[in-house]
Parts: sequence; structure tokens; C-alpha cells
Amino acid sequence: MKTTLRVAAVTIGLMILVGCSHLFVAGQIDQRNPGSIDGVWQTVVTPRNCNTGDPLGLTFPGILMFNHDGTITGTSTAVTSTYGIWHREAGAGQYSFTSLSLKYNTSGVFVGSRRITQNVTVDENRNRFTSDGGFQDLDAAGTQIASGCSTSTGSRFQ
Repeated sequence: MKTTLRVAAVTIGLMILVGCSHLFVAGQIDQRNPGSIDGVWQTVVTPRNCNTGDPLGLTFPGILMFNHDGTITGTSTAVTSTYGIWHREAGAGQYSFTSLSLKYNTSGVFVGSRRITQNVTVDENRNRFTSDGGFQDLDAAGTQIASGCSTSTGSRFQ
């Protein structure tokens, strides 16, 4: 009986060890992926006319952090903070993300939210990206009050 328990314990231990090693190797391969988006990025956003693609004035800086678990956080001068999810898309270095920011007036009263969606292409060196997409502003009741388009560039923070 003791021998059977020892064999079972060793077998289970080996299975756990093999499983963990597969996870470690998969994680290492993903980090070496030429288009990996994981990490912190300094961005410059350019609002654009949705019909013509023409820039609409000033650009503004931001910071985005793409976490390995598929979540994203960030901030810019256009939003205080944003939280969302990102997905790997078909094609090398292709990603998309959707994020949500809450908006408050100068008295600190909640006035609505901003939903941002972008399609992202990371370069072969994993140090730069470009994106395009848009945003929708909602009032506190959830009614869309504005929308727009934008492009951005990002540089990996190192």
C-alpha cells in the first residue's frame, strides 16, 4: 500500500512539473513573439476627421500598459485613466483593444464615460506601434453624446 501511494505521489508530482514547464516555455515563446504588445508604451494620439482622415488640431500624449493577461490600463490628457481588454488578432503584430474611462466635471460629479476602440500594429522590433480607431462619449445615463476617430503612435517604454 505504501509503495502504491509513493508511486502515485511521484506520478502526480511529475505531472505537475511537466505542466509547469510547458507553461514556462509557452510564456517564454510568447515574450519572444516579434509582435508582442505586452509592456508599457508612451503614445501620441492624433484626433482625426472620421470622413476625411484629416487631423483635427493638437495631438496629445498618453501612456498605455498592456498586461500579459489581456488587460490594459492607461492615462492621457484626454482621459484621467482608462481600463480595458486587448486581443491578439490574425496576422503578425496585429492587436485590438477596447477601454473605458469615467468622466467627471470640475466639481467631481460623474458626467459620463468614454469608450475607446483601436486596431494596433506592432513593428517587427517590438518597439513601436501604430493604431487607428475611435471613441464614443456617453452621458451619465449611457446616451451617446459624441464620437470621433483617431490614430496613434506608440514607443515601448524601456
